[in-house]
Amino acid sequence: MKVYDHGFNENEWFVIASILVMNLAIWLVPKIFSKLEAIGYYIFGIYIGLFYDHTISIKPWDFYDVNDSSSYQFIDFLSYIMYGPYGYFFVYFYVKWNIRGQKTIPYILVWSSFSVLMEWIGVKVGLFHYDKGYRMYWSFPIYLLSQTMMIFFYHLVVRRKSTEA
Repeated sequence: MKVYDHGFNENEWFVIASILVMNLAIWLVPKIFSKLEAIGYYIFGIYIGLFYDHTISIKPWDFYDVNDSSSYQFIDFLSYIMYGPYGYFFVYFYVKWNIRGQKTIPYILVWSSFSVLMEWIGVKVGLFHYDKGYRMYWSFPIYLLSQTMMIFFYHLVVRRKSTEA
């Protein structure tokens, strides 16, 4: 087991502040989704973070560790919840700004770039610790894929709603 830090400091505050600020933002913005849809997009964001973290940050690859040590801690669980509001806002702005067709590609590229920026901040505050040669730019295609899947999920929800109406 690797230990990177013993104290409650920047990485834990980053996770807690992200959760609090982003959830407050969700509460404050005008509602454009039903409660069920909003929960779905929120949980999808959590699922994507959890899926990729548990795909590439555990054996056999074990490319990086999250938070203070290589063992699982409660703050690791909270860091997955942190992804929920980002997933929600990704879809929220997609709908609010009426992104369609060719505009979808630059939208996903901008959000993937933003995601890499947030990951970079996470590295700087000690949230992520790369191992075995992992490079941050490897995350960019993962964000592209994840956000494309989120758009498909949104369109599945819309199609499902239109067939029920």
